[in-house]
Parts: sequence; structure tokens; C-alpha cells
Amino acid sequence: MMVILPSLFLILACLSGSFGHEEDLQNKVFIFPATNRKAAVKLNISTPHPVTNFTICMRFSCLQAKYYTLFSYSTKPNSRDFQVIKPNPNQFNLQIGGLTQTIMPRRVSISEWQHICVAWNSTTGLVYFWHNGELLPRFTMNPGYKIGPNGTIFLGQSPNSWRSDSFVGEMADVNMWLRILKLNEIHLVKKNEEVPDSLVSWKALNYTVWGDVRVEEALHNFY
Repeated sequence: MMVILPSLFLILACLSGSFGHEEDLQNKVFIFPATNRKAAVKLNISTPHPVTNFTICMRFSCLQAKYYTLFSYSTKPNSRDFQVIKPNPNQFNLQIGGLTQTIMPRRVSISEWQHICVAWNSTTGLVYFWHNGELLPRFTMNPGYKIGPNGTIFLGQSPNSWRSDSFVGEMADVNMWLRILKLNEIHLVKKNEEVPDSLVSWKALNYTVWGDVRVEEALHNFY
């Protein structure tokens, strides 16, 4: 069952009339308007080689206090190769290769916009986690592990779980690089300035919407 779920997501996305396209989403947001385990955004990218270094950044505001998934990279061998999960308003769960690390940043209100960046080095296992521009204490996870190639990335949902873990709120500025960004680059990303060599770029995002997810103008000044 778990192996076929990503394919099922793609088939149902096509049947629902949502097809992939590339778009500049600067000053726009994804709105996930209601709890719906069938709502997600798939990022159409190609990762033909194992992922050994990466940085992902995103901005979000949520209306709920329950468990939900922000970012999910899954492969057929491992449905939890990389995930960013919010089990409650004051905690993040970072999963790499099936292992989980709990992260407790400074408390913010549930609906407050948050900006996060996560970076991981496969060789050392060193993890960097920035929350609203603040670098939290570094730690290690799965040194020597390689995240599988040909992964499937979903925003706002984990396609390998039928739990009610869907995100409800707004999401913006999703970017990813296959390298560890430097500190000055993280500051540039937070200000929405261009950082080169991105695999995923919010200003040229190739994505497929599945279910009730909408693209609307941003009504907040993030920068």
C-alpha cells in the first residue's frame, strides 16, 4: 500500500484536472483552505542521483494546532527519506532516512508567519536549522546516509500516509539547493533575494496542484 501511494497521488491529480506548469510565484502564496488529506502541491523536479547535501527554505502561516506535514521527500525504498513535520505549534520534527529529531525553537503564535531553512550534510550528518533567521544549535543525523534519487516532493501533505496530517494555512517562498547555503545566503533567502544554483525556485516553480489548493496574491509584506 505505502509503495503505490505516490503513484496514486499523481494519477488522481491528473484526473482532477491539475497539471504541472512553471510559474513565477513571487508575491503569491499557496492557500490550503481546509483540512483535507487529499490536498497537496507536488514539486516537479528531477533528482537522478542520491542527495548528499541540501538546503530547503520556506515560509508558512498555519491556522491549526494539530499534527501536519510541511515538506515531504519520499522514495519507493524509504517513504520518510526527508520530512519536515509540525506535531504541535511549539515543535518541529525533522526526519532523515526514517530517523527523527525534535526541534524546539522560540515560541510564536499559531498564525504568525514563520520562515525556516534546513540544511544537511550527508558525510558528517551535520544539520543546520534556521527559524525566523536564527540558527539553532547544530546536531547530527544519519552521517554517511544518502537520500535516494528520483524522489517525490509534496508540500502540505505526506503522500505516504492516510493520517489526517494535512496543512491548513498559507505557504510561500519554497526553495531548495543541493548544497549547504552559507550564512549570508540564508539572510538573502529570508529577504527573498536571489541565491544561485537552486533546484527548486519560488520564482520559477514547476508544480502540480492536487485537490483544493489555491494560488493567490500575498497580503503580507514578508521582506
